[in-house]
Amino acid sequence: MKVDIHYGDSIVSLQIPEANVEHIIRPWHEEAIADNQAILRQAMTGPEVEAFRDTIAGRRLCVLLDDGTRDEPFGDIFEQLFAALRTSSFVRFLICTGTHEPATPQNNRITAQVEKAADKAGIGNFEIHAHDCERDEFAEVGVTSRGTEIICNVLADDADVFLVLSDVKVHYFAGYSNPIKNFVPGICAFRTAEQNHSLALDDKSTFGVHPWHPDSDRRNNPLASDQLEGMRLIVKERPVFTLVTITTSGQIRWVRFGPVESISAKAFATVDQQNTHTVTPTGRLIVSPGGLPNDIDLYIAQRALELTKSAVTDGGEILFLAACPNGVGEEKTMENFYHRLTAPIDEIFNSIESEYKLYSHKPYKFARLIRRLRRIRIFSRIPDDLVRAAHLHPAHEPQAVIDEWLTEQPDARITIVDGANKIALYNAC
Repeated sequence: MKVDIHYGDSIVSLQIPEANVEHIIRPWHEEAIADNQAILRQAMTGPEVEAFRDTIAGRRLCVLLDDGTRDEPFGDIFEQLFAALRTSSFVRFLICTGTHEPATPQNNRITAQVEKAADKAGIGNFEIHAHDCERDEFAEVGVTSRGTEIICNVLADDADVFLVLSDVKVHYFAGYSNPIKNFVPGICAFRTAEQNHSLALDDKSTFGVHPWHPDSDRRNNPLASDQLEGMRLIVKERPVFTLVTITTSGQIRWVRFGPVESISAKAFATVDQQNTHTVTPTGRLIVSPGGLPNDIDLYIAQRALELTKSAVTDGGEILFLAACPNGVGEEKTMENFYHRLTAPIDEIFNSIESEYKLYSHKPYKFARLIRRLRRIRIFSRIPDDLVRAAHLHPAHEPQAVIDEWLTEQPDARITIVDGANKIALYNAC
């Protein structure tokens, strides 16, 4: 049978005998019920929206936007949302980059979309800024119970009300990508992000667990709880609204508007229902993050492996289809991500456990996966020497890898996951 998988801005077609296919898993298995404009129009009606208009009337509004590493259809969102912002006296849009690079083509595109939509909606008094975790002006607002210093961008200081735009999906150590992350680390200083992300080494900091989860048995996530404490230190008593979406390749599948905690909890339950699966592990796993921007570089693409690793047995193999046109990652991530990953495996563990540095949770988790598998083969645009140095194996022809698997083991069971950055797999065993 033919299986099409996203790769960069294209599709890779693989031929796999149906008898060897254990699972084909993609995000949101149901068909879309409406186009983006229709589903957004429906979300922007009702008492929650009217309450928001009344709350921001004559007051200063701060709108927190996901950055360009996400694939939200902001053009559609802004067209339906911005009319509701007109009662505000001033709107500041903050692109929440966290520790990502602020000056990127993707963030510039978001800025242009904001300007166009604001002009069309008649919003005259507004400002746009892409957060810079190292160069912006910051204020210390407190320390969490776990010792994280919350150092926040001062551009959030004068807001009377917050509105967070967030595309919710599973997140391999923060539980879910969610509105809280737009505050911490979204608009915080580098030091805050580093201290908070050190908690990623705790096995309880994992996907599907969050302090706002509707299931009380799934709330003990140290890193996510630390982020929530940080958000509350930033927000204080100010109201926080959210427009939450769940998207697949730019198609909005679910959207709600309202108070941040209740809407986030509903989103988590919906993600659990639609984008998490319990599977029996197989010896062979094919994983694609889902194409751009989810495989823009190895640093970003890796989360797809973390979310799906339960689907492969110890000693098994992964074929990772991640284009990575921007290589292994941004320059500022190299020292503590890629360079650490090239060290001997035992050295990776020892160096990170002795002193955590931001980004080093990535090689730590990579090394754990590499150590328990026979091989991770990667089909990408990263030069072979860089791939091999990171304990990975270049794969120039994905079909040849599958053919080799089946020659070695004709009855091999293969699981295929496309759009893996929005999927979480649990081990049925």
